[in-house]
Amino acid sequence: MQSDEFVTSSDLRIGYIKPVGQPWRSVVYAAVDGMAIFEGCIVLGTVAEMEEVGALVREHPQILSEANAEEGVGIKGEQFRWPGKRVFYEIDHALPKRSRVQDAIRHWEEKTDFKFIQRTSEPNYIVFGPGSGCSSSVGMRGGPQKITLGPNCTSGNAIHEIGHAVGLWHEQSRGDRDNFIEIVWQNIDPLARHNFEQHIDDGVDIAKYDYQSIMHYPATAFSVNGLPTIRPRQTGVAIGQRNGLSAGDIAAVKKLYS
Repeated sequence: MQSDEFVTSSDLRIGYIKPVGQPWRSVVYAAVDGMAIFEGCIVLGTVAEMEEVGALVREHPQILSEANAEEGVGIKGEQFRWPGKRVFYEIDHALPKRSRVQDAIRHWEEKTDFKFIQRTSEPNYIVFGPGSGCSSSVGMRGGPQKITLGPNCTSGNAIHEIGHAVGLWHEQSRGDRDNFIEIVWQNIDPLARHNFEQHIDDGVDIAKYDYQSIMHYPATAFSVNGLPTIRPRQTGVAIGQRNGLSAGDIAAVKKLYS
């Protein structure tokens, strides 16, 4: 099952992640084009990498209780920050509608202190390229990391995926989300229900819940019947906009890099 923005598949697998300073935990991810996709657009790594981690955990089950190991995929920690808020990037020549990237970069530079610089020989950088749906890793991963923009991904989607790349998780993954939204499980495609479970200490709970965040799922994300999968508990608010960074998004990245 695939939408213009989010991507999943019937090939669901169990992997293990290690948020920094938190215990190992299992997650369900979708294998799509050799990549491990979490929450519809977050890249945990390649399927091969996730399988290697799974094999490690199965061979050494005691590490599941080791809470303070240094390695991890969480975004808490300077190792996941772009030094000096300088993000180096390339645009794959095969990517159509390159203006999507240019518009998104312009928006980020206008609204935040981040600078996006075309790569020359820098070792850590983003590659904007074609693929299925829209997806990105979270935070600076080291080496080249891809932001995928499928044919129907817009400039707003590119802004969203850059948000992941600089360190933001989805807004509805916050630890306090149930105070602000209701997840309507019966309307979610059974193959996509794992995308709504809270597995990761996302590090974005630094202000009040932001319905206007560009990092929020839309109301019908992964719907099996066209009905809402997310209902705001506050009346009269809309969720899932892809127009631009909200005031809350701007405050979040400022705090993340303060």
